[in-house]
Amino acid sequence: MALFETRKPRRFEYKPRFYNPDKEQLEQLKAKYGEIEGESYKRRIDFRSAMKEKKEAKIGKPASLFRVLLIACIITILLYVLLMVVEKWQ
Repeated sequence: MALFETRKPRRFEYKPRFYNPDKEQLEQLKAKYGEIEGESYKRRIDFRSAMKEKKEAKIGKPASLFRVLLIACIITILLYVLLMVVEKWQ
């Protein structure tokens, strides 16, 4: 009887996708130049990407410090103005 049959739930089919630009670049270089024996070629690419990441991380730090100092200055100025207004109001 179709009245008492329960439907089975639909399956959720999730296929994760991951994009690694370093791996893609390595595959392109391998296709262009062929397989190179030894690990020196791979180490050179890993070293370059590690240095690039380290440089980007180093560049990002001063900007965050500047942002914190800017916010602190703005809060200090607002508190000063607020105290001056309250003093004149009394």
